[in-house]
Amino acid sequence: MSITLFIIIIFTALAHTTWNVLLKQSDNKALFLRCFTLMGSIIFIPTLFFIEPLPSNAFIFLAASLFIHIFYNIFLIKMYKHSEISFSYPIARGSPILILLFITPLLLGDQISYLNNIGALILISGIFFLIFSEGDYKKIDFKGLGLSLMVASTIVVYTLVDATGARISDNGFSYGMYMFAMEGIIFNIAYILVFKDKKIPLKFISKEKNNILFASVLVTFAYLPILYAYTKINVPSVAALREISILFTSIYGVYFLKEKFGLVKVISAALVVIGCVIIRTATS
Repeated sequence: MSITLFIIIIFTALAHTTWNVLLKQSDNKALFLRCFTLMGSIIFIPTLFFIEPLPSNAFIFLAASLFIHIFYNIFLIKMYKHSEISFSYPIARGSPILILLFITPLLLGDQISYLNNIGALILISGIFFLIFSEGDYKKIDFKGLGLSLMVASTIVVYTLVDATGARISDNGFSYGMYMFAMEGIIFNIAYILVFKDKKIPLKFISKEKNNILFASVLVTFAYLPILYAYTKINVPSVAALREISILFTSIYGVYFLKEKFGLVKVISAALVVIGCVIIRTATS
């Protein structure tokens, strides 16, 4: 992995943390997510006229990814409604790496070294400590845990789908541009059909306009380079390195959102990050 790509992936992690924090802070998380994904569609639809069309077989993976992202977005909204970001985010983002380690060699043919086992054990320990960070199983946020794992399951699936779609599309950027152009429209249509909620109040848009625009830019930067990276190196390496965002988010949740502070929570987040870094090193 080149140093340039390494640095870019670190910055995508920071971008991912930031838009998730903006979503967590919003008074109406569903409206906020609907707005910034729709803004992404508005921005990217015109660009489709200036890029080469995707290979026909890539559209199958694009369609699958857009469908999976509907559930990802809904679960994400519910997760942040019911749990602290310093608890739910590390579980939702760290858990998929373990699964990807085992299934990407089978499904994508990526080569994984034995050192990954050490990283996986450390990562599992970090998640385990995080779940029990309150020191009593009766205090475990089981609803937040369940929703975090639901988010994690969608991340596993769309990562595999998007990695394949990006590789079929050569550099991944065109695949990502089609994705962002369509996701906001598809998600809003699905949300309206499922929840029977058509309205996006102008008052909300006016109040949150800066954060909406900022989040739409951040979510794009957080994922487009990742799609490109999938075409250059194996998926677990990219995914693990990207999850340095776990550390950023845990720190932000504790110090800026004033979520509960505890030494166990800090240690668990650090273990998750260390495990991710080892996995990244082992899969380079």
